[in-house]
Amino acid sequence: MTLYHHSETFIDDLLSTRVHPQLKNSTIDKAITLTASTDALKNADYIFIAIPTQSIRKLLLNIEIPQDSNIVSLSKGIEVDTYRLPCELVLELTGCQESNVCALSGPSHAEEVVDGIPTTVVVAGSNMTLNRNVQGLLSSTNMRAYSNSDLLGVELAGAVKNVISIASGMCIGLGFGDNTTAALITRGLNEIARLGRALGAEESTFYGLAGIGDLSVTAFSRHSRNRNFGIQVGEGKNPKEIIDASSMVVEGYYTAEALYSISIDKNVEMPISQSVYRILYEGLSPKQAILDLMTRDLTHENN
Repeated sequence: MTLYHHSETFIDDLLSTRVHPQLKNSTIDKAITLTASTDALKNADYIFIAIPTQSIRKLLLNIEIPQDSNIVSLSKGIEVDTYRLPCELVLELTGCQESNVCALSGPSHAEEVVDGIPTTVVVAGSNMTLNRNVQGLLSSTNMRAYSNSDLLGVELAGAVKNVISIASGMCIGLGFGDNTTAALITRGLNEIARLGRALGAEESTFYGLAGIGDLSVTAFSRHSRNRNFGIQVGEGKNPKEIIDASSMVVEGYYTAEALYSISIDKNVEMPISQSVYRILYEGLSPKQAILDLMTRDLTHENN
């Protein structure tokens, strides 16, 4: 097994410490090769891409991946300029066949996975044989992987849940309680499913690990960067200044921009997601956004 990173300095640090700076309670097994050379990708049977969605294009334009490689995307987001999901970017930029590409998603914060805390995930793609093979690679006594053929639904859920998680954090930053957060997650899931139906995904996906599972952990967990970002915005800090000062990527910040455009273009009602966009990019007050959401026209719960 080989871990590739583009920065030689970062790899040198890992080689000397065998400790990832964000996962300081665990060490990297010596059986894992660490490298900044793309040569490691040439003969790989499986390539796992675990980088921010906005960085995928740059990565794949600067490395050569054999077209018969099996690629597993762990990225969760939507590219701002093209509205493409991670696996769509992989297919566009590598020339690989759809049967060689899948996504890994679900409630799986790395901080808990490395500590051996029981975790379940889902592998999604059109090729069920590939899905099952990846399931076999990942599953252990502490990790259980399920399979799903709805790649679109799994990637949509993984992207939009970050935006809803930011909204959850904002509610905490504003001093609201569990009632508000629970309502937000429930209505947020409704938005995710509504968008999924409009784009052709399977609605059942949103009630599985990639949907309600990942949304719940991202909205409630102290490990969630999107939630913690939202808390700071709710407390009155400037969103752009938080992003500029952060050493970690907050995927939901960028996805909110792409998602707003998609929802308008597809005429999909997504009031929570659109409110997050207006707070982050148009200066709408979080308190005003909550007021606007609470005073919308009354409607049936399933609408």
